[in-house]
Amino acid sequence: MISIEEAREAIRNDEIVIYPTDTVLGMGCNPFSQKAVDKLFKIKGKKSNGLSIMLNNTGEIYDYCSVNKKYEKIISNFLPGPITLIMKSKKVFAKGVTRNETIAIRIPLNKTSNDLAKNIPVITTSANIHGEDIAKNIEEAKNIFGDNCYYLEGEKPTGIESTILDISKDKPEVRRIGALYSTILEEMLES
Repeated sequence: MISIEEAREAIRNDEIVIYPTDTVLGMGCNPFSQKAVDKLFKIKGKKSNGLSIMLNNTGEIYDYCSVNKKYEKIISNFLPGPITLIMKSKKVFAKGVTRNETIAIRIPLNKTSNDLAKNIPVITTSANIHGEDIAKNIEEAKNIFGDNCYYLEGEKPTGIESTILDISKDKPEVRRIGALYSTILEEMLES
């Protein structure tokens, strides 16, 4: 196991780190490094573009995304938390991170992952081989990925993936119902 400082250093050095989020174990790297993103795609067996980045706080969203004013309430009410928001990207990331000029944003309600993303955005994707079950804990992740990754322990995830909400267009679209879905969110989407 490595410390937060060692995990941040590994990310700066184009390595892959597996860590807990509020929902499931995540695996991530530097979203601006093509070498790191290519390595993540290879290790995970991912073929299609589109990854999430994890930020430390909601204020950072405005640095990385174009935010439609009518969705600011969703950001302030549900982040940090178990929701992934898809928005138009303002930054150029490594090839494979964005899809159709959009970026998915996560701000987990988890101290370990928030500490990891302090001052540096981190790719966050589930810790699994693409299309297979997500590792339930660090030991299972080690069995899957071995020496290809660094491992950071912390608070235990709930085990339910985040809700994915696309707010990149005028009409919001729920892409995946996950850990967060409530009547409050439904009301906001309908207004």
